[in-house]
Amino acid sequence: MIKIERTPCPTFLSIEKAKELTNKFRETGTSVWKNKELKNALLEMSNYKCAYCETRLEIKDSYMEVEHFHPKSLYPSEVLCWNNLLPSCKKCNVNKRDHDPIKEPIINPCEDEPKKHLCVEAARLYPRLHSDIGKSTIDTLDLNDNTRLVTPRFELCNSVKDELEELHYNNVIDRAFRNKFKGLLSACSADTPFSAFTSNTLHNDHYYSEIKEKLKSNNLWNDELDELDKVTKKIALDPR
Repeated sequence: MIKIERTPCPTFLSIEKAKELTNKFRETGTSVWKNKELKNALLEMSNYKCAYCETRLEIKDSYMEVEHFHPKSLYPSEVLCWNNLLPSCKKCNVNKRDHDPIKEPIINPCEDEPKKHLCVEAARLYPRLHSDIGKSTIDTLDLNDNTRLVTPRFELCNSVKDELEELHYNNVIDRAFRNKFKGLLSACSADTPFSAFTSNTLHNDHYYSEIKEKLKSNNLWNDELDELDKVTKKIALDPR
């Protein structure tokens, strides 16, 4: 899980329109949130990933669901409140169900900094500094599901380590080397699946700092790499 910046409310979801559709939901129970424009806006906000588990989402796939952080069954007046909506995979949406985050807080990735509550070890999430919110988030959403999450996280992180090792033992430090390193950084950025884990692997591997020094000593480190270095470090969860 990484911090998501809440984008402006879509223009079609005006105050009047939201009120109209909210009343329709309260009167008829109609799924007023099932709107292509709304889904598109949410997907773009999260880089086409589930806001909770970071799996890839596609609008054409029914696997993407509009998640109500404050559940619509308990807070119907917020059914189309933009600040209450998140893009979610079906699994996370089902796991959360009618969990009330007001009574038992969990991380809202648009409002809270996940790094304050979560840390990582061996492709698994743990509460950071015994954070109650971190533990509740992990347990409520089942964020350590072995088959669905832990195994693919591990495989991606292992690929990062493989690429770092290959670069480390490559003695030809040229533009091609720099481009490959840039590709690795990009593959751990916020728009990729499980970036909180891959970026953690990247920045906590001693080969990474050695490769940076090689590029700098050969005058191949540039502003683009510097920016990628900063953004991946920003989203990386701390090791346990």
